[in-house]
Amino acid sequence: MRKGGGKEDAAMIVREEALPSVDGDELEPRFRAITGGGERRGIRLEGIYWDGLGRMSEAGGISIGDLVSNTAAEMPETGNLTSLLRVLSFKWALSRLNAVEDIASLTNLNAVLQASPTPAVVLTQERGIKLFNDAFLKMLRHRLPLIDDVQQTARTLRLSIDTQIQEVLSILSVNRGKTVNTGFKIGFGSQSLKGQISLALAPTHEALMLIGYLSVY
Repeated sequence: MRKGGGKEDAAMIVREEALPSVDGDELEPRFRAITGGGERRGIRLEGIYWDGLGRMSEAGGISIGDLVSNTAAEMPETGNLTSLLRVLSFKWALSRLNAVEDIASLTNLNAVLQASPTPAVVLTQERGIKLFNDAFLKMLRHRLPLIDDVQQTARTLRLSIDTQIQEVLSILSVNRGKTVNTGFKIGFGSQSLKGQISLALAPTHEALMLIGYLSVY
């Protein structure tokens, strides 16, 4: 057994756990007879590439046959149609992934918070406040006047909620598109602030977090 490694071993475990499982059947190319552009072709591709081409054709409003025909028409004379279709399918999937990751970035999530007139925060699994909006700062200034530097303090506050965060995450992970309403409390010295918070899964790919909209008593 190899000794040492430490952080490298931990990183390797994370990467290995993140890899999707692959069944043996998924590695076997599937033959399909495709008609498009007045021609009939026999194409053999792995199922995942057929899925990708299916999504591409649906997004473009054309049949898979026409997609294959259009691709073949642009293929160099020395090109391989099967290889080209694999590359095309993967590039299209990557472009979609890049677009989704851009939309689901923390930068964009912060913009969503700032657009809300309601006090709002993004909570980490450790109950830390990752992001907050101006309405949240205004609420703190009004309700907790002993705080000198509200913006700096907001970054280190711990927001306690009546329902355990892990329980909320479990509920929302199973019930996508739903919200959980629960009580919250923020304490600072002898001052405290209580109210209700409406929680949903934060729309970001960077970490599992909650977005919460607050109303005070």
